Amino acid sequence: MSVYVYSVFANGGGQSQSLSISSTSASSNAITTGHAVIMPTVDCFFRAGLSPTALSTGVDDFLLANNKNRVGGIPMGHKLAFITTAASGTVYITPGG
Repeated sequence: MSVYVYSVFANGGGQSQSLSISSTSASSNAITTGHAVIMPTVDCFFRAGLSPTALSTGVDDFLLANNKNRVGGIPMGHKLAFITTAASGTVYITPGG
């Protein structure tokens, strides 16, 4: 068994997406790699699902602004939904990153 330890995988480019987020839930494109690197520009909550709606009530996972987060366990074809509590911003998503 091989074990890999890395911070970010350098893919061929053109695979990332940016998503405008606000106090209304917004969903990404489908994630096909099972994991992604996510970096929001504002604090936000997120969840995965086939057609997810993120909630800002504290029941979804929380991401701090301007931090890269490696998220795994995303079922193939599921999307990520994001919501902020007040501010608007952008979340950058790199599948397989």
